[in-house]
Amino acid sequence: MMPTGWCPTTDTLTGTLTTYPGTSCVRIFFPPGDGLPAAAWTNPRHRLAQAPADADVIVSHKDPDVDAAAFVAAWQATGRTGRLILVPHHEPEQQTGGDPTPAVFRRSWTRTRTQVGDHPARHDGRLRLAVCWTLQWIRRVDAAGRRVNDWRTWWPEHEADAVDLVLGDWYPYDPKARNPFRPAGYEDPAAALAIMVELSRATGKPWGIAEINHPRITTAGGFPTDLDADGSRCADWYRRMHAWAKANGCQLWTHFHRDEGDLAQRAPEQQALRDLIAREAAAPRRLAPALETLRAELTRRWPGTDRTLVDARHHADHRANSRDTIDALDVNVTGVDIDALLAAFQRHPSAAQWILGGTAARADDGWTRRPYPGTDPGPGRLHLGIRATDQAERDERPWGLAADDSATDAKRFLALLKDPAVALQLRALPWQYVGGGIPKGMSTLGVLNEIVQTVRTIGEAVARQAADPAPVRAALARLPEPRADADPGVPADVNPAPAVPADVDVLADAVAARVLAALPADAAGLSREDLTAALRAALADLVP
Repeated sequence: MMPTGWCPTTDTLTGTLTTYPGTSCVRIFFPPGDGLPAAAWTNPRHRLAQAPADADVIVSHKDPDVDAAAFVAAWQATGRTGRLILVPHHEPEQQTGGDPTPAVFRRSWTRTRTQVGDHPARHDGRLRLAVCWTLQWIRRVDAAGRRVNDWRTWWPEHEADAVDLVLGDWYPYDPKARNPFRPAGYEDPAAALAIMVELSRATGKPWGIAEINHPRITTAGGFPTDLDADGSRCADWYRRMHAWAKANGCQLWTHFHRDEGDLAQRAPEQQALRDLIAREAAAPRRLAPALETLRAELTRRWPGTDRTLVDARHHADHRANSRDTIDALDVNVTGVDIDALLAAFQRHPSAAQWILGGTAARADDGWTRRPYPGTDPGPGRLHLGIRATDQAERDERPWGLAADDSATDAKRFLALLKDPAVALQLRALPWQYVGGGIPKGMSTLGVLNEIVQTVRTIGEAVARQAADPAPVRAALARLPEPRADADPGVPADVNPAPAVPADVDVLADAVAARVLAALPADAAGLSREDLTAALRAALADLVP
């Protein structure tokens, strides 16, 4: 899901919600002098209080000296389930209407980070801090096609760790047109939004669209041609822009529904926006494959028809992301060994955080338990969230919870061998070379020893995750050691050890046989041949 909505019109917010049912994102702007009033969350006449409780709300303001802590506390007290995206200073580069100097802008970010940077809601993804720039300003070029403005002027590099999101306000701009702001055609989505992908890569932050509008291209609207008298082309452009944005990482999208962007008299464009909002609201929600694996293990270990809950409202993780994937589930902990469950959960590489009874812990914080003042997932429920990346979502390695998982060591071993990160580490061994011969300063003994040590490292990783690590460690203890006298110039009576073959394929067979001897004959349907082949391939791939 890509939260989609609008910036309010001059109409009431409730009236706009009637026009666009299913709105999942609203942007509220506080102009210069308004500050950031905490009371706006509860004042029934204010648009902020009228926004849907489950919608994301982008709040931007122009004043540097605001009380962000009180504003965030008031938001949290409402019990809203949507996210708050807070923009410490809206479009600072415009230099109109109270815009700051770069120094003041940076101090404003430091103030915001100090006040709410470590807020628990920010750590769990419900509160996000964002910069927001006008893309026409960033895209502007001179006669030679060189950009005349530098976005870094308005980038809080000293507080970069506090920036969660880069937002852009998109409006037409074509430097080749006689009037760059009134081009003769609708820009291709890839070209129009390439700047956002560029900014995302340069800053290392995800991106979104906080404002967007394109007037119809007609002479009455100040354009050089009557290209789109009925608005059908503009409506199609909106659909294509939205689709391209979602496919390329856009986190949220809000149409600027004011002034030229008011669609009350633009029926085709209004229908396009209504359709986009409705489609996102009805997007199929799919539990991440990694969590499907966890869910199956949970119900096998602790059966119950209501053991897990996916469609919860208390946390942003439960909302489908731009891949329409849900990255969290809640567990009914009645009759569950919570310590065993948390221990298994925290070992998995996809795990990100858990919340239980006012306590929370995060992988990025070393699983340190801290108070959680947010909305509780519910009495007797444990919130489990995974990392919001495609790789983490697709990781279907066992979590080690199922009662019949006593024979999963071999599956873990195979998963480790196929893990790209493990393969990268193997290829980085110091004896790897291009061409023939052993590298200078490295002996045959050293080469074989590296192989054995690598297998030990992988095996230890398996043992740490195994319910009973003893068999794996026993197999590792029987691994062959390189003979000292296999190395030219080393006396045979120094550190005597069993002989080991110099051929890597033969060594792989020997290692596989010894490790497999300690594993069950049938490891959850995994054949011994598959595991042997995987181990041989991993070791053989280490040499050219």
